[in-house]
Amino acid sequence: MDAPRPSGTRRALLIGLPLAALAVAGFLALGRDERPAPKARPSSAEPSEGARPQRRDESSAVPPAPPPAAAPASAAAPQPDAAPAALDADPEARVIERMRAALTSDPEEVLRLDDAASRDFDDSSRAAERGLLRVRALVRLDRAGQARSLAEDLIERYPDDPSARSAAAYMGVHPRPRGPSR
Repeated sequence: MDAPRPSGTRRALLIGLPLAALAVAGFLALGRDERPAPKARPSSAEPSEGARPQRRDESSAVPPAPPPAAAPASAAAPQPDAAPAALDADPEARVIERMRAALTSDPEEVLRLDDAASRDFDDSSRAAERGLLRVRALVRLDRAGQARSLAEDLIERYPDDPSARSAAAYMGVHPRPRGPSR
């Protein structure tokens, strides 16, 4: 008895799939770019790379790059006191920095700081940023329902604000389409 012969479609699949896999593997091998991928800019709500604590498993054997040669005194270099001066000028920025610092260790403090800031600064230009931090604090406190409702409110009130969009993405909230319905 002879085994049944594969049909034309089945034969094409049996031959075509391995060939396609080889083609994809070859394309991936030849298409690799030797340059490293560009790093994405951190959002305003995320701590900068230098501000995050170093994990134990990260290699600390590689020393940081040596500082550049001493530049002449006339060269314009940012002053180390520039950031604290900016925080002193904007009291809401100080509150937001305190909220960020408390987010991982004391999410209840984030909520207290946001309540006080909401009374003091009301609907300021950084209200969405405060809202994002509040959303993350609520999630840390296992109050996901409240966090989701707040994210929905933020994206509704501030549809173009990056912090509101970040809060919506964090909670999986999709903004309602704007404009006339079709």
